[in-house]
Amino acid sequence: MQIQIVSKGIDVSPALRERITGRIDEMMDKYIHREGEAQVSVSKEGSGFKTVCSIHLPSGASMEGQGRAPDAYGASDEALEHVEKRLRRYKRRLKDHSQQAKAKNAAMFILENPVREDDSEDMEASGKDEPMIISEKTSTIRTLTPGMAALELGLADNGVVVFNNAKHGGINVVFKRSDGNIGWIDPANSA
Repeated sequence: MQIQIVSKGIDVSPALRERITGRIDEMMDKYIHREGEAQVSVSKEGSGFKTVCSIHLPSGASMEGQGRAPDAYGASDEALEHVEKRLRRYKRRLKDHSQQAKAKNAAMFILENPVREDDSEDMEASGKDEPMIISEKTSTIRTLTPGMAALELGLADNGVVVFNNAKHGGINVVFKRSDGNIGWIDPANSA
């Protein structure tokens, strides 16, 4: 795991570095079982210390925790406790989601890249695995208008709704865009 510890206005002792890296490695082994990246910032703030810990998971999810205490060890422990709590919740959500899919008799499988070049220098240099593709079938495709699908998208936790367009019966997709708007894909209009 790649862990970067940055200090602002203070020198971080080797003992504190070892404590932080050991705790992060332990959390990742316990909850995620994959490599990730972490950035930890320890700074002097007023009469105390502030620690900010950000962890970036291979799935793309990010967790952040902050801690403030009179000493750097206490601030680091508090920040790492917040991150561990978020990792535990993240793992629980993944587990609950998987159990719900099984309860609905949904087909769920993981697709991995079948072509792996173990001797590739690019893979060794980057040190990163490709993201997993998880396929789930949890519901039937409903017939909706684009407006109704956009309304459902606003109520759902996921970022996409696939539906049959009520106007022409073709498959359509509405999704949350990174700019905050809603995108609509209608292959029937592209002809």
